[in-house]
Amino acid sequence: MENTKKVSSAPSILSAIQKLRFLLTKEEKVKWLGIVGFALFSSFFEIITASLVVIFAQVLNQPEFGIKYLSMVGLEGNLSPGRVVFYIAIAVGGVYLVKNLVAAAEAFYQNFSIQKMSYHFKNKLLYRYAEADYAFYLTRNSSLGLAVVGGDSELMFSGGMMSIAIILSESTIFLCLIGMIIFMNPSLAFMIFAIGATFGFTMVKGLLPQFYKWGQRLQEASLFCSQNLLQFFHGFKEIVLLGKREAFIDAYRHYSHKKSRVQALQTATNVLPRLVIETLFVGIFVLAIAILCFDHESPVQMIGILGGYLYAGFRLMPGLNRIINQLNILKSSISSVDRVCNEYTSIAVKKTYEDVPNFKFDELINLTNVSFRYLNTEKDALQNIFLDIKKGECIGIIGETGSGKSTLVDIILGLLKPYHGQVLIDNKFTVSSYQWHQKIGYVPQSVYLIDDAIEANIAFGEKEIDKIKLNAAIDAAQLRKFINNLPQGSKTIVGERGIRLSGGERQRIAIARALYRNPEVLIFDEATSALDNETEARLMKTIQAVSKNRTVIMIAHRLTTLKECDRIVMMKQGQVNQIASYENLQKIR
Repeated sequence: MENTKKVSSAPSILSAIQKLRFLLTKEEKVKWLGIVGFALFSSFFEIITASLVVIFAQVLNQPEFGIKYLSMVGLEGNLSPGRVVFYIAIAVGGVYLVKNLVAAAEAFYQNFSIQKMSYHFKNKLLYRYAEADYAFYLTRNSSLGLAVVGGDSELMFSGGMMSIAIILSESTIFLCLIGMIIFMNPSLAFMIFAIGATFGFTMVKGLLPQFYKWGQRLQEASLFCSQNLLQFFHGFKEIVLLGKREAFIDAYRHYSHKKSRVQALQTATNVLPRLVIETLFVGIFVLAIAILCFDHESPVQMIGILGGYLYAGFRLMPGLNRIINQLNILKSSISSVDRVCNEYTSIAVKKTYEDVPNFKFDELINLTNVSFRYLNTEKDALQNIFLDIKKGECIGIIGETGSGKSTLVDIILGLLKPYHGQVLIDNKFTVSSYQWHQKIGYVPQSVYLIDDAIEANIAFGEKEIDKIKLNAAIDAAQLRKFINNLPQGSKTIVGERGIRLSGGERQRIAIARALYRNPEVLIFDEATSALDNETEARLMKTIQAVSKNRTVIMIAHRLTTLKECDRIVMMKQGQVNQIASYENLQKIR
């Protein structure tokens, strides 16, 4: 069972970590323990390597020191100074190789673990969207969903999670190496720590808040860039005909310029810590020599300490730079973490559709006192609807624009839930069920076709296309002649949104799609309203042919389109104004 507790929305790194923890599964949290373990293991080898470097620096100056260290590992005897240096050098090289192998394994484990978490989360989020109430989608711009799944979720892991992993690893190594310097020379370590803490405090208070603001601006600019690009490509035909190229390009240009400016600021500012750290390192190195000289250290001791300091410095410098850069990245990704967490907790918090294994449709569809209101509105779209539709009956629905026709059909489809009343099948089964959807073939006014073959659009989402069902649907929708005249037949690519097809051809493909799974109920939602009279007449013959022995619900603007219906429901201002036959409605009109 998923945890839906409230989490803090404060724009801090701590709150971001809490939200990331909230979004992870138990298994993923265990993987984080593995990442922590790798960081500690890697730090252990860093300390061993640094200690050997100190020893090596001492042995280079006084090889006799090396005999003592070699005796600890069982290498005793009359060893020449050159042999001692050689053995110590081999030890340093071997440990350094092992350390880098461990570091490489850590990097692979980190990246693969976090990318796997990202993959699973994005799939989980998409499933959550898929389970959301249809009314939820009617209140949103599709660009937001694209930005959250494709942009914010990606940044949350590649920026947020990965940054935390790198900060954890580098900080552990940093603290261990500082601990080694404290052991060698506490006063030197205190000086390094004081300067580093001052620098770190300045970065946290001065630079990190700025990166959070830049992250917010970048998120906003990216969203509007995507939105304007979608509008540009989807409305390209009208943009060209109306001569509005400049208007749409200017809209994109504004947010694209804003996005590029923020990205430039982030990238350029990320370089500054490295330059400051390098300057500090050289300054501290000079101060270290001064302190050691004033402490009257012997040259041998100084060489060992400075050797360790140099190794630690050259290891800490890039590490500290990475920590600061990753802190900046983490801070700039907090707004994405906030948005993803808000989306995740706001969608599909309750079960939208039910599983009804014993579902049957034998008698009627019953609407009892149904009222419905869209989100964020105060006026009812439907009011007190009473309607029975018998199995095998052909029902027409007509009315002016805004009278509630499509809303009524969406209620029958189970996509929208009334706030009052109920819709039942055979007076016992809910329409908000997967089984009811499996019995329905739906043909909308605006057909969505994917940029794929005709057969893929008819089977729509099927991995393995059933050729028998495909051919039956093609024949029933009277597409056979059209497909046979195409060089590639049913494998012909239709183009994005079916741009290479006529309106009538797109509607026939939609009918074939609806028939592919041999539904008991066919619903046509103004499926012919965008067609000319001749094309509509031909398509209506097709609809009449495929409607035999099925329950049919047909929405139309024109009364003549519904002349074959058994009954016609006239809608007016969200209410059923009249139910009559085609002949009786003609007399009234």
